[in-house]
Amino acid sequence: MSLRIKLAAFLAISLVATAYTLVRYARVGADLFEPAYRVGVELAEAGGLFEHAEVTYRGVQIGRVESLSLTAGGVRAVLRLRPEPPVPAAGLLAVVANRSGVGEQYLDLQPSGTARPYLEEGDTIARERTALPITTAQLLGDAERLLTSVDSRDAETVVTELEQAFGGNAAHLRRLLTAGEELTESAVEVLPETVTLIEQGEKVLRTQRAEGGHLKAFARDLASLTGSLREGSTDLERTIDAATPAARSAEKLVDGLQPHLRPLLGNLIVGGRTVSARVAALRQLLIGFPAGVAGAFTVVGRDGLHFGLNLNLNVPPPCTRGYEDVRRRYPRDTRVKTVDPRATCTEPDGSPTGVRGGADVPPPGVPPSIPGLEEWLAGNDPAIRKERT
Repeated sequence: MSLRIKLAAFLAISLVATAYTLVRYARVGADLFEPAYRVGVELAEAGGLFEHAEVTYRGVQIGRVESLSLTAGGVRAVLRLRPEPPVPAAGLLAVVANRSGVGEQYLDLQPSGTARPYLEEGDTIARERTALPITTAQLLGDAERLLTSVDSRDAETVVTELEQAFGGNAAHLRRLLTAGEELTESAVEVLPETVTLIEQGEKVLRTQRAEGGHLKAFARDLASLTGSLREGSTDLERTIDAATPAARSAEKLVDGLQPHLRPLLGNLIVGGRTVSARVAALRQLLIGFPAGVAGAFTVVGRDGLHFGLNLNLNVPPPCTRGYEDVRRRYPRDTRVKTVDPRATCTEPDGSPTGVRGGADVPPPGVPPSIPGLEEWLAGNDPAIRKERT
């Protein structure tokens, strides 16, 4: 292969590589090979936007500014956009933004949704749906007005107070920053639990909102109570001052009775068990006693006694079985004699005679069981403790 052919092949390869680089990366002539559609944007002013500036959608470049032209009310920009991806037209906002601090403006399309309709050839974005960046002149003017609105003497006072507040407190500030960093790290460690707490806290907040009326009523009643206490604070203080000696006396009384309280409570428990086993009979007695008292008042009146006599003799007949060998005594014999324990009624249950004797008294029922009562009585009742020992 001759040298001329080699040079021609090298030149052709270089031209192809250069053209690919210009088209692929520098975008030179790329518009000639890509399908596109054009959309107009009405702006109050250019805002630093220039021809061939990028147009982005969700941070991805989808086209460029093809041209800028003056109109009667501002500036019209024509955008050349690729058909993919489609840009929703509903609620679309065109924002002229700065890519960096030194400028390099671009146009960012920010739709409010993703549904149809999409932008098409010939559509125009109205001026009301555009936003411009703050200009340098406006920024400097606002900063100047802010500085001039601050009184120099007040600013000097603030600087002086800050110096007094933070001067010589480097160690404390360092400790505060370190503690804040540790607190932040701890918060990051428990972030899942915190998120769960916030999500579940919605139920609590809903409950509080549902109970808002009750909470307001409680706060209102509490305010009324505290107001009443405030109005009667003098009487309340006098009552507290008078109650202090009484409390001391009660304390001394309790201390003096403390050795006797334990046996007293033990005896009350035994009596309580006896009474609780006869609640039905006591209830009947308390129900019938008022009627009997009322009847007594009707018998004894101011004009004499009022009653009727109903003689019931031997109804039912008295029990005599079991008393055959008992030696009888006359009523006039008042000498002290020994009780005969053998004398008792031996009539069976259900006998038509008046069965008498402690053995035939109807039982009151099984007393209620109190857990641990027997052990407590055994340890505190001297009689039971003596019996068991």
